[in-house]
Amino acid sequence: MNFETIAAASPEAVWGALAAHVRPARVREVPLEQACGAVLAQDARAALAYPPFDRATVDGYAVRSSDFNGRTARLRCIGLIRAGIANDAQLAPGTCVQINTGAPLPAGADAVVMVERSRTIAPDQVELDDAPKSGQHVERQASHRRPGDLLVRAGARIGPGAIAALAAGGASVVTIFARPQVALLSTGDELVASGESLGPAQIHDSNAAALERLVREQGGEPVVFGRCSDDEPALRASLELGLANDLLFVVGGMSKGTHDLVPGILSQLGVRWLIRGLNLKPGKPTCIGRAPGGCWVLGLPGNPVSCAVGFYLFGRCLLDGLQGLGAHEPPHLAGTLMGEMPKTDERPMYHPAEWSVGARGEVLVTPGAWRGSGDPFGLVHANALVQRPARAAGAGRGETVRFIPLDRPQ
Repeated sequence: MNFETIAAASPEAVWGALAAHVRPARVREVPLEQACGAVLAQDARAALAYPPFDRATVDGYAVRSSDFNGRTARLRCIGLIRAGIANDAQLAPGTCVQINTGAPLPAGADAVVMVERSRTIAPDQVELDDAPKSGQHVERQASHRRPGDLLVRAGARIGPGAIAALAAGGASVVTIFARPQVALLSTGDELVASGESLGPAQIHDSNAAALERLVREQGGEPVVFGRCSDDEPALRASLELGLANDLLFVVGGMSKGTHDLVPGILSQLGVRWLIRGLNLKPGKPTCIGRAPGGCWVLGLPGNPVSCAVGFYLFGRCLLDGLQGLGAHEPPHLAGTLMGEMPKTDERPMYHPAEWSVGARGEVLVTPGAWRGSGDPFGLVHANALVQRPARAAGAGRGETVRFIPLDRPQ
């Protein structure tokens, strides 16, 4: 853990520091059916040829192209070859075989005539109107992949398309970066689980369920620790258990109040801080560090929007880095503002917004109705965070703004 602590860091400084220090945690081999959503740790190569045999690409008749002297030919049909059924048919001159899409080409055939270009003139006689060239409507063995050819490159997140390619290439086991185990801990005497009755001065924990879902979407495996009161022995015990994971997201207790105990306890447990606070609104108390055992710690403010912004800006970055995707700055896009935004103070700001694509393909950005970092309803329709520099004048409709997309456009 050879790094210097950065205080009041800009987002750019955080992304640079994470890119320099976060590396993949572990690799493992998994069956192909368990790999969707994971990141490939090694190049996956074909174990067999694809297709494994010469095959028809249309329904029709397998023929010898040399039997066609002109536009048409009358041939004797000697049978039917279905997909998935082995055959030992041998085409002699003047013969053909009816064939289904995907069925193996019989010996002697070098082309296929589509069924639409055929006419039955007797029980075993067909007239074909095509004059095919050799290779027509035929996929040759290994024309897509040969054994050893690259199927999916290391560093790719495995989606359904990659699963299909891996299966077709004969891969049954793949080597992936292990999904990070992410401990989630909410702190605060005021918190009550969703669905439980509220006592005096209590609120429901609106961060835990959201973080669990976000971690899963980003490829992590959440380990939910629930809520912990602002009690030093209880916090120490929970935090120590959390540090046994790849990542610990701890929400609340990160500021400088009398019961903001989390940073001090984590320091006592050996956590070295890479980031101690942000020059950012919302999310100023956010801290990032690493424990002696290798667990990365993301300390997030308890206010709901601050917590969410911290995850979107830095939690996703940490998860990507641990999965071999690189801990990089999230992509920024530009769009046309469809509302008004107030001026900013001495800190840069990320404002919840909704982005969409207009009828002419233009990118539109509508700022959210947000009442500050403690507003749990400020992210209901947000799929973007608008980036606003420090001490910026108010922005009006029609201006161009930069934003980080959080999801697909509305």
